Amino acid sequence: MNTPARLTEADLDRLDELLSTPEMENSMTLDAIQGLLCAVSSSPQPVPPEKWIPVVLGEGRFRTEADGKEAEELLLRFHDETFRELAGEDGINMLSYPAEEGEEELAVWCDGYLEGTQLAEPGWFEVGEDEEMVSELLYPFMLLSGRLKESALEEGAEWPAPDEEKRLVDEARESIAFDISEAYHFWFERRVNREPIRREATKVGRNDPCPCGSGKKYKSCHGAG
Repeated sequence: MNTPARLTEADLDRLDELLSTPEMENSMTLDAIQGLLCAVSSSPQPVPPEKWIPVVLGEGRFRTEADGKEAEELLLRFHDETFRELAGEDGINMLSYPAEEGEEELAVWCDGYLEGTQLAEPGWFEVGEDEEMVSELLYPFMLLSGRLKESALEEGAEWPAPDEEKRLVDEARESIAFDISEAYHFWFERRVNREPIRREATKVGRNDPCPCGSGKKYKSCHGAG
């Protein structure tokens, strides 16, 4: 059995090139893709490529069939590389790009991660696990993506003052590599080393508040898609 070639910087540059054409303007950026793949690789149950690849690509069409096949191959290798890094001792080598002033540099990455969590079936909150623990796992991604603040402001909920918000964001940014690894191992232990995950808890209703604490209805947050 042939082992897929390791993903190189040149491979990532080529994937970026394929996804950066005007026809693919709605596709994800590389940092968002890596975030999504981390969530997919950490899922309570495997997420097949035919489910996550269309999310990455958006609704665009490649210029040629050959470009489409090449992009799909690179995405599959990107997935394998992400899984390999998550399972390794050193953890994920995060991709991040300079952000504009006032924007969080990991916002796009974390937003991609949250998109990936929504592809799990059953969902992260629907597999009989402690909802509070799952909320804690997702908290740094909700915070750094800006979704937590957005939801709080939409709902008229109290939000920390700027200095306290900065402290919370700085702490989340510094610990994000650990949080990514923690989420991966949390589900890995339940998926591989224990009994198969079953939906033992009452399913969260689509109009119920999302257990992640965003303040949105489940159907508009982690039940979307």
